[in-house]
Amino acid sequence: MVQGNISGIKKSILDKLEELYEINIDKDSILSYELVEKLNYISKTINKEISAAINRKGKIISVAVGNSNHVEIPCIDKKLKKLSGIRVIHTHPSGNSKLSLLDISALLDMKLDVIASVGVHENINDVKVNFAFCDVYNKSLTHVEIKNLRLEEAVHFDLMDKIRYIDKIMTELEVNEDDVERAILVGTDSEESLCELEGLAEACEVVPVYKVLQKKNKIDSAYYTGLGKVKELEHLRQIKNANVVIFDNELSGSQIRNLEEKIGCKVIDRTILILDIFARRAKSKQSKLQVELAMLKHRISRLRGFGSDLARIRGGVSSKGGVGSRGPGEKKLETDRRHIEKRIQDIKGELSKVVDTRTIQRENRNKDNLSRVALVGYTNAGKSTLRNQLCKIASCNTKNKDGVFEANMLFATLDTTVRAITLDDNRKIALSDTVGFIRKLPHELVEAFKSTLEEVIEADLLLHVVDCSNEEALEQIKAVNNVLNELNVLNKNIIIVLNKIDTASKEKIKSLKEFIEDENVIEVSASDGTNLHSLLKMIGDEIPIKLFEKEFIIPYNEQLFVSMIHETCNIINEDYSERGTYIKAQVYEEIYNRCSKFEV
Repeated sequence: MVQGNISGIKKSILDKLEELYEINIDKDSILSYELVEKLNYISKTINKEISAAINRKGKIISVAVGNSNHVEIPCIDKKLKKLSGIRVIHTHPSGNSKLSLLDISALLDMKLDVIASVGVHENINDVKVNFAFCDVYNKSLTHVEIKNLRLEEAVHFDLMDKIRYIDKIMTELEVNEDDVERAILVGTDSEESLCELEGLAEACEVVPVYKVLQKKNKIDSAYYTGLGKVKELEHLRQIKNANVVIFDNELSGSQIRNLEEKIGCKVIDRTILILDIFARRAKSKQSKLQVELAMLKHRISRLRGFGSDLARIRGGVSSKGGVGSRGPGEKKLETDRRHIEKRIQDIKGELSKVVDTRTIQRENRNKDNLSRVALVGYTNAGKSTLRNQLCKIASCNTKNKDGVFEANMLFATLDTTVRAITLDDNRKIALSDTVGFIRKLPHELVEAFKSTLEEVIEADLLLHVVDCSNEEALEQIKAVNNVLNELNVLNKNIIIVLNKIDTASKEKIKSLKEFIEDENVIEVSASDGTNLHSLLKMIGDEIPIKLFEKEFIIPYNEQLFVSMIHETCNIINEDYSERGTYIKAQVYEEIYNRCSKFEV
């Protein structure tokens, strides 16, 4: 039975359409000369598109008639874990065999084996055939190739081995298109920045299926990129079966709305992507509050269009109204803004309590005469691994505390941890690990994480950890310095720690040292422990000296003071006399004040 728009078609033509069901196509061929010849004649006669659906046995199972530029495709179960086993051949009465975006969408949406378009022509020998097929990439079904062939070439083209292979792979991978986010990445700066965006996307479990780089001098106020590029992205979204487009630069709210309307899928920018990573990584109450604060600050400037998403932050607002609740009321935008601003103030209040607690903790460390050393650096430079290794080899007094989580991923840790370690000269320092930096770090995050970054601001010494095996190490150093400059701490005492020397070339390390031009540079490998003892010695040389040499004779009935000096100070000499215990030591000011009455 012929389906579709058959009204007004002569019975003789309908009979010819019915006869198509009797044609058998070689199961290893996409189509046959006989089928194309008859489709070409009928479509040319009635000036309408005609489609034929063929199963893998070469049997035509459906024939449909459309209008001059569109034809319906038979309904196919889209939940299959493999290709549908159906190939669709259809005509283009205009003579142009180029596959449309609608054709590509049908191919991917229905998981067709093949979709082919036949450009109708007066002479059958001049007919051109375009066809496309699916493939599997990164556990995602994506279109990879379109072929444009003469009819004779198309008839003899063998694609069935490829189709059966795709089926096998899909079954093994259990591809689930509904659960996979497939992204087209768009950059306007550099290939390196776009590659970093790819890493950020993968950190959010998004599968990048294509990258587009367009260097621009002028930004389009409506679409950020030009309208021509937007149309290209719309086409690529269909071709690559993408369901999200990610821009490497920050977009305005209106640009996001305009792009989504034109491209036809979700559009986000680098800032939203980084905020999402932070939301996934946040573990402590403080980091969760900081991420929420950053998100709300980012959202309030793009409030329009997010109304339905804001219901969850309305808290316990009563719907019963009450005295004074009637009248014209507020616009939705105004109430949304008011609720966000109130939540921002609440979070700031909670974070201020955290800041107060950290301030007290820092004051206590000051009383203990602990010099503060903070690890800073680009995300995934190895700060957490280095911190854990230093704690292991430096008589760390955290026997019952776990190390910081470490992994080869962007922003593996967000929470600042502080541990006390003992240097070779018996001095103790407070070593803190901080959140990693990144190029184009959203300003909202820098502001929100100020309480965390205070460890950097208050530190006596910074360890700037650099992944010297990374091709973009120089750019990463500059990015970290930009953030440090924003925090006004570039004038602090800094040691440049070139990490991962076990995987970096000597030429790369040499070029980095030439760029840095600083004496305080050390090459280490946190993973295998290379030069970590030397790093601890350098830390001891660079931190402020808070010890000074004094001599005491402590009576035997005051031996608690002897124990106190042994625990906290560096003993130079010790002896015993009739008057008491003689001790020569490097002591802190607080210890000296308590023992000054025994000074020689």
